[in-house]
Amino acid sequence: MVDHQELPRTRGKASRSGKAQHGPKLSKLLFLALSAGAGALEVGEAEARSDAEDRNTKQSAPSLPDLDVQSHKSSFVADMSNTNDTLLHVDRMPASVFDTPQQINVVPHELIQQQQIYTLDQALSNVPGITMSSGEGNGGPVGDQFRIRGQQARGDIYQDGLKDFGVYVRDVFNTDNVEVIKGASGQYFGAGNVGGIINNELKHANLKSGGNATQAFGSGMQYRGTVDANYRLGEHEALRVNGMYNKQNVADRDNIRTDRYGVAADLGLGLGTKTTYHLNYQWLGNRGMSDQGVGMLQVGRLYHPATEYGLGRDTSYARDFNRDDSNIHMVTSQLSSKISDWLTLSNNTRFSHYDRDFSASTPGACTDKTNCAPTFLAGGNPVMSYGAGGGLGYLQNGYGLQNITMGKAKFKTAFLTHHLNAGVDIQYTKDNRTYATFVNRVNNQRMRAPQFSYPQTYLTYPSSGDRTADFRDLGLFIADKIDLSKKLSLFGALRWDDYQSSYWSSAAAASGVQRGHNNSFSPSASLIYNINHRVNLYFTFSRSYKPVGTDVSAQTTFRNVSDTPTNGVDLKPQRSDLFEVGSKMNFFNRRLGMTAALFQINQNNSFTFDEYGGILTGFSDAGTGRLIRGAELSMTGKLTDKWDVYGSYAYMTGTIQNSDAYRKNTAPQLPHNTFSVWSTYDISSLILPKKWGRLSAGGGAQYASAYWADNANTARMPYNFFLNGIITYDIGRYHVQFNANNLTNRVNYGSAFNASRAVPLPGRTFIGSVGVAF
Repeated sequence: MVDHQELPRTRGKASRSGKAQHGPKLSKLLFLALSAGAGALEVGEAEARSDAEDRNTKQSAPSLPDLDVQSHKSSFVADMSNTNDTLLHVDRMPASVFDTPQQINVVPHELIQQQQIYTLDQALSNVPGITMSSGEGNGGPVGDQFRIRGQQARGDIYQDGLKDFGVYVRDVFNTDNVEVIKGASGQYFGAGNVGGIINNELKHANLKSGGNATQAFGSGMQYRGTVDANYRLGEHEALRVNGMYNKQNVADRDNIRTDRYGVAADLGLGLGTKTTYHLNYQWLGNRGMSDQGVGMLQVGRLYHPATEYGLGRDTSYARDFNRDDSNIHMVTSQLSSKISDWLTLSNNTRFSHYDRDFSASTPGACTDKTNCAPTFLAGGNPVMSYGAGGGLGYLQNGYGLQNITMGKAKFKTAFLTHHLNAGVDIQYTKDNRTYATFVNRVNNQRMRAPQFSYPQTYLTYPSSGDRTADFRDLGLFIADKIDLSKKLSLFGALRWDDYQSSYWSSAAAASGVQRGHNNSFSPSASLIYNINHRVNLYFTFSRSYKPVGTDVSAQTTFRNVSDTPTNGVDLKPQRSDLFEVGSKMNFFNRRLGMTAALFQINQNNSFTFDEYGGILTGFSDAGTGRLIRGAELSMTGKLTDKWDVYGSYAYMTGTIQNSDAYRKNTAPQLPHNTFSVWSTYDISSLILPKKWGRLSAGGGAQYASAYWADNANTARMPYNFFLNGIITYDIGRYHVQFNANNLTNRVNYGSAFNASRAVPLPGRTFIGSVGVAF
């Protein structure tokens, strides 16, 4: 009886023994991928995790398992891993989470599968300390405005350590892990990254043939299928193809839909040798209606979401001429060669092209001044207030290019051991937008039961709405970890960046092209003490800068130009300093990992975006400043061989500094307490006879305390709480799963924009799926 193992998911060194195994025919692989695009299948995950650095995954020939899952695991069976052992496939960083002297939260492949996570914002709901000024799954005119520890992280999204260009709803069908590196990270990633970065690890080809497919059905209605198939082409070559379709009317949100389609392929060459190469292509198409939420309602001096005062949670102000359609094409090339025992060279390149056709109706606050609030609270149905004159629309087309060339060396000088990384990082982004003019638009929706159909309204795109922006960054970086002894190490990194940005608007064509230029050094220093090979302690200082015009795909705005370069004006960049002390620990033979950290963030020239991309406080007025302090804890892995756990908690407190108007106010978008916990238990032996398969059950909860949505501390968001459950059954090659989310049916919110609006999330929902491995 051959042990059926899961496919390896890491790009670590694989076994070179044995001849190539014959898996499914290539025609079958391609047929399955195309079937997913047509809406036939969903793929489960096809790889299993190797341990960090010091463990190798054995290769074995694929075989059809019998029904005894005590001996044979379906490729759907994914036990929770210790995320401290997660390998970071970002060459300019340390090798793993455990080795990095900074807090990193990983949403692993196993959790993505168990929770049936489909979009990036769903994945990040498991990470404490992240809030959103825009719900990514809901789109938004300027895209994703994530905050990490209360700091803006818009534009700080990466895939395999390279920039993820564009503004779109990010599906995770081609993602293995989601990694959140918290705190200033300019020493690794350059411009921006003052609050941290979000990195998606892509799926890559490996030396095992096989895969699986799943079809899911959910509330809404939602239909989703993906396929993921890996084919071994030769001794060191493989091809992996996966596809996805998602058709969904968002539950409890009238007229909001999100249809997504995607195909990805990865060709791996030289796998298991000293020189490896991956060529990856991904296309993701979105066809949907953006959810701009509901207006905030003024009660006294405070603003709360109108749904807290009786407005139906399904109320949306989308209109039939609104849309959110996009296409993102991404090509990634990754080459790594071990030149000698002490030197490895790598070259990673990405080119992305994106386009977007966007139109939205944006609700505004219902206030006393307009008599809206008193009328609504008295049971009336006032005319809704709008933002941006009723909402905005635009056509967007842009591209981004990045190349990182670097070397990694390990050598000794006297009694010191060095782990040296050095290289050059070049990136360029150009974005073109044409803002729309609405013809025959009438802003007459009522707060309750708003009108949807406006057959006489349409959009035009005159040349007077043209805007163009670009950004170029040249970065030189060097980092060295010096082992002073077997237990004590010193880690230092320094990056120099030279930035250039430009902006042109047809509305101000007489002023010509506006240009900006800046350069800065981003340093980092850490002291690491290894108590033993399972426990370490560290102290870290790091600094990052965010210059003007960094996020051109999200900041080419029609409302104001305070976040665009201006000729003759020295617009100082935002700066963030991180001080962090922490520990990373492994227990039970590395099956369980824990982390703990205390941190302080000093941020100068802080800025806040409104929902249209304009800056409320920032470059033009030197910003407001932030002082943020907090603590974080996490635990991931296996408590027993049958009991998996994933848990994390963050406490944060912060105040606004250096502002006459808001000094000592509580920093916005900063809930004091957030936690996420998820656990499953294999109950097969308690219920099922032997050889009848594997039955698991579990669930979890997510909580974020109430927080202020604006600098003035007048817009108050209520706490979020989710209670979720899961049950799965695996027998042989077959998998059945059922998830229930938000069991208490609480009205939660995905995002908030100052005192303007908030986006409600679905209530109680269910997702069922069936799958087969091959």
